[in-house]
Amino acid sequence: AEVSTQSTGGWAIDGFGIYAYQDINGEKPVVDECGGHFGPVDDGRVVYHYHARAIVPYTLACQGPALGQCDKTQRGANYCGSGCGYEGCVQPGTKKADLEEYLAQFDDTWLDKYTVNPYSGAAAPATATLLTLTASLLWLVIVQ
Repeated sequence: AEVSTQSTGGWAIDGFGIYAYQDINGEKPVVDECGGHFGPVDDGRVVYHYHARAIVPYTLACQGPALGQCDKTQRGANYCGSGCGYEGCVQPGTKKADLEEYLAQFDDTWLDKYTVNPYSGAAAPATATLLTLTASLLWLVIVQ
């Protein structure tokens, strides 16, 4: 499938790009506590990048990848998001070979050191689908 994300809206001080609210083919980005993730961008490369948000802090809360440490980088107010529940977040549908090629520039054992969400070939992580189903069932119970 053709990658269609928004163009880079800016660059963070750590050198990673900041993109619009949507990801590949209009999908909602699965982001870490800082507001970023690993995934394809507008030129097809898999890189770590941030996404703008409609809520404070609007762009990034810390310099990522968060690795579950965002709150340790805050001084005073904590703008860390909830993240994806793993040390590293990868946009569902990202090709593992492309991710490994990107990470090898920094540390070819990165994926062995940190936990990441399920991402290969899936439209959405199974945990997200389960959480949505659970929330829907809970809403039905409360309403009735």
